[in-house]
Amino acid sequence: MTKIHYRRRFFKGLFIALRIILSYRIASFAGFFGSPGDKEDRLKSLHRRNARLIREKALEMKGVMIKVGQFLSSRVDLLPDEYIAELSELQDQVPPHEYAGIRTQIVGQLGRPPEEIFPEFQKEPIAAASLGQVHRARLATGKEVAVKVQYPDIEKVIETDIGMFAILIRILRGRYGSINLRVLHEEFSKIIRAELDYLQEGKNADRFSREFADDPRIVIPQVIWEYTARKVLTLGFVGGIKITDCAAVKESAIDCKATVNLLAETYSKMIFVNGFFHGDPHPGNIFVQEGPRLVFVDFGMVQAIPEAVKKELRKFAAAVVESDTQAILDAMEKMGFIIEGADYGRLAEVAQELIDKYRSITPAELKALTVEDVSAEIGNVLGIVEYIQIPNNFILLGRTIGILNGIAFSLNPEVNIIEIGKPYIKRFLKGSGREWTGQLVSAVGGRLSDLWRLPSEMKGFLTRANRGDLSVKLSRAEVREITDRLKSLTSVMMLVVLTVTTAAAGLFFVLAGNRPLSLAAAGGAVLLGLFSVFRLMRD
Repeated sequence: MTKIHYRRRFFKGLFIALRIILSYRIASFAGFFGSPGDKEDRLKSLHRRNARLIREKALEMKGVMIKVGQFLSSRVDLLPDEYIAELSELQDQVPPHEYAGIRTQIVGQLGRPPEEIFPEFQKEPIAAASLGQVHRARLATGKEVAVKVQYPDIEKVIETDIGMFAILIRILRGRYGSINLRVLHEEFSKIIRAELDYLQEGKNADRFSREFADDPRIVIPQVIWEYTARKVLTLGFVGGIKITDCAAVKESAIDCKATVNLLAETYSKMIFVNGFFHGDPHPGNIFVQEGPRLVFVDFGMVQAIPEAVKKELRKFAAAVVESDTQAILDAMEKMGFIIEGADYGRLAEVAQELIDKYRSITPAELKALTVEDVSAEIGNVLGIVEYIQIPNNFILLGRTIGILNGIAFSLNPEVNIIEIGKPYIKRFLKGSGREWTGQLVSAVGGRLSDLWRLPSEMKGFLTRANRGDLSVKLSRAEVREITDRLKSLTSVMMLVVLTVTTAAAGLFFVLAGNRPLSLAAAGGAVLLGLFSVFRLMRD
């Protein structure tokens, strides 16, 4: 793609964004001169016009723009209905590519034209998306398949969009303090580029199939590797009802509530147990069959969660379920969300406020929040945003949870996916006995390490203080916490000293031949040791 095309695409996207922002600024100003009813009608009309503009330009520009529109259309819980009605068309009404280009792509990837490979091949696609389209076909064996073909030259379009957003990131970086927009851009770029490799997508589908092989409620189409290449993917054909088409779901006597429960359970297992989740759950990629059973398609956007991160994520989920603010912050720090030097007192305060207010809120209540409510919460979050960063592992996860909440709302507006997932999350958080033992040993070892380092750290602290080199900035709450911790560690240290002394006394009595006193000393050492461990774990 030439530089002229690049500049044209960049300025077109920038113009669209500025046009929408300016329209709301003008509407806000004009709202002072009308009645509340007129203001609401004008706002709805403006929503429709802007949503239509986004949809039309996304279809015209394609590429990443369609993905952005699909994500927005899934946020039924947040966006006005006017946006949802317009942008939902991007999920399954994307204009298809001409068949000649698709045929050429198949020949280039599989070595033969589709009419020679498949006894039946429908030229009209059954679905068209941002990067490719799907054609229904039949193998010589009679098996029905879905052939996913990547659009010709889509890689150039994607690279153009990535470059465009890189420039926008460069412009906006200075306005968002410590939020590393470059990291966000790099992660999204990596995810989108990975979607272009259909061989990897086939491997992802096989992995999901293995991980849910024992659950008949989850349907993963079979990969036909003989007719799969980097830009062509052939899967077994599976049917179903689009998950957000609740009217059709009900007509098929499928329970919408049971469907939401299954969706929450499935993603709980993906995230907390398998550590590998489907990262693009928009309504065009999940279907419902009688049972209910969930059918997953399109495995290009997935993410694996490293074992170390998964353990901290489990701790975080347990803390959210139990409303334990301190545990939430501890897990966030270990996962990389909290930057060095953060104000933990302020973080804890805002976290507790958000938990108290939103832990049990439904998507319907969330959508009903006023502009004033949202502004107040944004103000609270902005007060701590300088202490927060988004680690790479969680960019796609956050997007996925947002889309899931939107889908849950469309099926049942009163649903709360945290409450639905709560029993599953608790069960998943238990882990294996070996894992629990490892955590116990790690916790005790950490406490003993604290005790071992305490004298040298105290010496260094006092030395720096005497030299006048010490500079400390602490809140009152932090000072109290440190003081209490020092007291606790000191008392535990005394218990450890007593334990060792009693054990040494027992050894002395053994050497002296005094069996009763040696047994008494040994029993005392055991009791003191157990009590020391108890204090270490409690504190």
